[in-house]
Amino acid sequence: MISFKHLKRLTAATCAAMACSAQAQSNVTVYGLLDLALVKQSGDRPTALERGSNNRIGFRGTEELGDGLHATFHLQHRFRPDTGAVEREPVFWQGESTVGLSHDAWGSVRMGRALTAWWQKNWAFEPWGASGFNASLNSFQAGTFSADGTNDAAMGSANFARSPNSVFYNSPSFAGFSAAVSGQVEKDTGAKARHAGVSLNYDQGALSVMLAGERNTDEDVLGFVAAAYAIGPLKVMGSYTRIEHDAAGDENNYVAAASYKLGTGTVRGGYGRRDADVDAWKTSFGYLHPLSKRTSLYADLWRQKSATSDAFSSVALGINHSF
Repeated sequence: MISFKHLKRLTAATCAAMACSAQAQSNVTVYGLLDLALVKQSGDRPTALERGSNNRIGFRGTEELGDGLHATFHLQHRFRPDTGAVEREPVFWQGESTVGLSHDAWGSVRMGRALTAWWQKNWAFEPWGASGFNASLNSFQAGTFSADGTNDAAMGSANFARSPNSVFYNSPSFAGFSAAVSGQVEKDTGAKARHAGVSLNYDQGALSVMLAGERNTDEDVLGFVAAAYAIGPLKVMGSYTRIEHDAAGDENNYVAAASYKLGTGTVRGGYGRRDADVDAWKTSFGYLHPLSKRTSLYADLWRQKSATSDAFSSVALGINHSF
């Protein structure tokens, strides 16, 4: 006869074995980024506390299904750490909300809301990681193109780089070549079309190349070509974006930039230009100094002219921490 004491031990051992089994079959990661800077613009604008990148907290995981097949999920919330507010109403999972399957040999398929095929990798050709803030030159990659076209106003730009109600495919890498495809299943209310996009990438050794094309929900069409090459501590990069608007004039966007490893830090700089109704340009310089693998200090200086303002200068001193 098994005593209560032995039964208790057997129950504990069984629970522990089940926990170990579950742990072996699935994996969940919690991650995030916090980034804030003191920013001062020339003129009478007061010093402000602003983000230097998109602040986020995310949850992603996989479950092993056998024979190289995995179930996946990804949830990412974006927020403003200076106030604690949601980054852009009304979407709570602003970064991503997808569920899908991936295979070691055939790539991954996700369904839900996520970055479009083009937006997934254009950050690799901009020294500030396409953050879109402060010294970033991302606005001269994207121009006035957005995934949801004129629906930006209704959504508070919540879908600017993302497509909801969509399917996303990412191929594995073959000798450095990979592809991404994104397509909308349900048309947005009031939209002219469903989003569709494709990206072809090459990443091998010192060279990275990207070709991409997208059509947004307003039937604007984007074409993008970019390249980056590393020469020792120096990395040079450039991109050209052509945007053909369905109901407005076309535009050309150019970025030429570089980064240089200086000791443990990185010096970065670049120039962006948009030729449209009104010439817009931006010249940026900065230095990123890591305090650890997760924490860095940075200083950025930039001068720009937009379509709605005269040229002005700005400086930012900030800190970012990832976990």
